[in-house]
Amino acid sequence: MKKTGNKWLGLSLDLENGAQNGHPPKPAIPSKNGTSDLSPVPKKRSFNFHQRLAPKTVPDLAVHSKKIAEVEHWLQNNVCDNKNNSPNAKFLLISGPPGSGKSITIQVLCKKLSIDITEWVNPLDQDFEVCRGANQVTRFVEFLTESKWNSLFSTGNKKVILVEEFPNTFLRNCDEFGPVLEECYYKGNYPVIFVCTDTFDNKINLSEKLFSEDVRVKYKIATISFNGCAPTLMKSALKRAQNLVQGNPDLFKIPSQSTVTAIISTAMGDLKCALNQYYFAALLGTSDLPTIQTQKSGTKRKRDSSTSIQIMSRDENLGLFHALGRVLNPKLGENGRLACDFDRLVNEFTTQPGLFTGFLFENYLKYFGDLVDASQASENLSLGQTFLEKLVDRHDILDYAIWVSVLGLMVHNGHKVSRWNQIKGPTKVQKVVPNREVPVTDLYYYNVINNKTNSGFVLS
Repeated sequence: MKKTGNKWLGLSLDLENGAQNGHPPKPAIPSKNGTSDLSPVPKKRSFNFHQRLAPKTVPDLAVHSKKIAEVEHWLQNNVCDNKNNSPNAKFLLISGPPGSGKSITIQVLCKKLSIDITEWVNPLDQDFEVCRGANQVTRFVEFLTESKWNSLFSTGNKKVILVEEFPNTFLRNCDEFGPVLEECYYKGNYPVIFVCTDTFDNKINLSEKLFSEDVRVKYKIATISFNGCAPTLMKSALKRAQNLVQGNPDLFKIPSQSTVTAIISTAMGDLKCALNQYYFAALLGTSDLPTIQTQKSGTKRKRDSSTSIQIMSRDENLGLFHALGRVLNPKLGENGRLACDFDRLVNEFTTQPGLFTGFLFENYLKYFGDLVDASQASENLSLGQTFLEKLVDRHDILDYAIWVSVLGLMVHNGHKVSRWNQIKGPTKVQKVVPNREVPVTDLYYYNVINNKTNSGFVLS
């Protein structure tokens, strides 16, 4: 507001009042018939692309059918049918790289089987600072053991507890997770599904820090490991996105085929990353995503170049089968030495050394053309497996196990067999653990003797 003389001039956003206060009116927009008209700016309707594209049924999932069947089989046995009449809680650990469809698979299958999901969300720390209430670990234990009430919109009594977020204290001190899991195992009312994303930093990889091999065997935790989205499944998911884009021409345009191919090759199995890039490429009024051409030297294939998105933020990490090819079929440089970045190769699989060495054990013999070389390589593989079994709690030793296995195979493969061989998955060996149900009284005195005061067991 500004005072001129004895009058105040107020700010007005109305066109008519603005002209009366001495301000020039907004110029009129000429219409097609020659008359001036003030046309309002058209509003674009809201459109949630990712929500419309979210899978609703099992055929919409861009996940391997075998992994879907494994998750559905576990839900049928432990939630729907409950064939195992053990009084203890059932646990399932689902791990895999980001964007592999872990969470959406659980949601779609639970909807199909009419199973309710109760998900844990980390509470805000501000509540504790203001109210001085219970910390996150205490709330986490109460949620796992006392979440017995169903929602008002529930359709039945079948329910699972989903945990994708873990309290931050478990990252700093993973030993605190053991008592929590033990109390939930004996006092839990519903099955619990833990979802962990594999990372290439072993310090924050929860599937290995919190769920070691001993913990999985002790509490009978079922494990399902997801792989990255395959290119064929990613193509079908982007085809669904294209159908959604075609139905809304006022908001989107159809990206070119070269852009879609570049998105698939650069996403490296991350479906979320691919869908985000497709969304940006399909926005109306935007230019095509910048791509770069990479030439492949020394290859005999017909396609000697590949296209990738230049602005993709995802690192081009080695895939499992790509890394197996590097190890099982080593290449020599011009100086006769192995042409491979060993540091990068080993760091890629420090989070899942058991899976990587299992693939090596299953497939290495087909790539050796000399029996002496195969014997020396097997000794190194056995030594690496000894590191993994005997020193499982030492995360710094896991790097040495992979180093011994990788270098042992690549160095001793002097007479390699250069032909196509099908990669087979490792043979699963089920560990049989005797069912030793400890009475509550014995368990209480055991905790007293070992000074485990926070076990949660009290004699009545």
